[in-house]
Amino acid sequence: MSDNERLNTVLRGLDPAERQVAFVYAEGEGATWTEVAAGAADPAAFGKRVRRKAKQFAAAQTTTVRPAPRRRRRFPRFIAGPASA
Repeated sequence: MSDNERLNTVLRGLDPAERQVAFVYAEGEGATWTEVAAGAADPAAFGKRVRRKAKQFAAAQTTTVRPAPRRRRRFPRFIAGPASA
């Protein structure tokens, strides 16, 4: 695995065969997901599944949780007395 924890989280979501296809694709040994999944029974479907799963897990890792907006304190409005001239 890698030193990058986000990448490790994505890779843990894939099974070993899918992980191997992702590694081969990342190394640039094939031009398409179908080519790197050539050993599968249906390379096109398997490559497509690995691409979608990796993309889904990566998107989940890049999603940030935004804190709730701060509410302004509302102080009571004071009724001003007679205006001094």
